[in-house]
Amino acid sequence: MKGFHMVAGKGTEKAAQGRYEFRVWLRDWPQAASALQRFWPLVGAERRSDIYLLNARSPYRLVKLRAGDRLESKRRGHELGPLQYWVSSPYPMFPLARPELHLLAQELGVARLPFDAGLSPAHLVARLGASTPEILPEPVYKSRLLFRKGSSRVELSRVAVAGQNRVTLAFEDPDPKSALQTLDTLRIGHLRNRSYGEVLCRRVLPRAEANAN
Repeated sequence: MKGFHMVAGKGTEKAAQGRYEFRVWLRDWPQAASALQRFWPLVGAERRSDIYLLNARSPYRLVKLRAGDRLESKRRGHELGPLQYWVSSPYPMFPLARPELHLLAQELGVARLPFDAGLSPAHLVARLGASTPEILPEPVYKSRLLFRKGSSRVELSRVAVAGQNRVTLAFEDPDPKSALQTLDTLRIGHLRNRSYGEVLCRRVLPRAEANAN
């Protein structure tokens, strides 16, 4: 089936679904916010802190600890016009077995990770700092409103990272036709589509390199 592939996890197989995504970064609340709150059903609101495990590969292969405790990875695939296509792969809960730890090392682009890095999220972050300085754990604080209409889910978020606060408007949709319709409805197609991986690498990694020197 299009949009699905299988990943291994503790002796089981888990389906990872692909979706088209579009994300813009703004300094102020966008004009689309008013239309969203008037015409799109609000389906959720949340505050959470994710830890992104950043390196030069992150714009195309992004790994994070969702809410600081659950590993997820995303791989960027083909594009549809301005839309990016991403496939998300969840990991099992900690502790990670050796196969999952080996897979994580591959996704992060490092030769290996110490076995104790898989014991807990705290062990992983600590061991990344000690053994793989090219991987930078970066906390990102999010306050999100979630809207849904049909197969499209839209998020309107305030994000704090690296001492800066920004607004981001984004949507995801597994259906390409619906995704293009949502892009037209929100009237943001003239803006640049920039993923978390791209924005964080541009803002966080240069700062870290400068501090190291």
